[in-house]
Amino acid sequence: MANKSRNVAIIGLGTFGVSVARELTRMGDNVLGIDNDPARVTMICDEIKSSIQADATDDKALSQCALETYDAVLVSIGENTEASILAAMNVIELGCRQVWVKAQTETQRKILKAIGVHHVVLPEQRFGTHIAQIIHNPHLEDFMSLGDGKYVVMMDVLSSLAGKSLAEFKFEKAHNISCMGVYADGLFSSSAEFNDALKENDKIILFGTRNQLRKFSDAI
Repeated sequence: MANKSRNVAIIGLGTFGVSVARELTRMGDNVLGIDNDPARVTMICDEIKSSIQADATDDKALSQCALETYDAVLVSIGENTEASILAAMNVIELGCRQVWVKAQTETQRKILKAIGVHHVVLPEQRFGTHIAQIIHNPHLEDFMSLGDGKYVVMMDVLSSLAGKSLAEFKFEKAHNISCMGVYADGLFSSSAEFNDALKENDKIILFGTRNQLRKFSDAI
């Protein structure tokens, strides 16, 4: 079943806001972009459903945007912390269903949560942590934390592993991790379906704790 398109408003059309707007549009969502800078509004107008110039710190101006009818609103105002908090307060007072705000610091995050913001993101902090993990483990292609210390990771198949089958690794018995599947030639196969020998640059999808996955990476 196809996912239902969502109506999402993005306040602040800087680099982060535009990236989110474009990706949501690519996935079929209806995006409204709002910025006080007419040049930014014009830049994105042909790429998303609609864009308007408005000052999000002005509650009267923002009330004309009917944001309370949207499924989610993201406040993505850059370095101006005061403007970001004021915009978030205005969005909350309009009764928006889901309010997301981009924060710059941990202090700003605490303030935003205190005034009732549903989701606060610190993209630079999160991305920095993500990159550090990949730099620390050169075999790692990408990873996702599932909470409670559990991770799903995508690891490159190195030349030293090429030619081996999944069964040879004895993931659960020898390493206490699970293999979920393999990306080979751009296609995903579950571990139960994949019977071929691994090739260099294939990618294996593994599940386990950080320590278990790290030990496996060191072992290979």
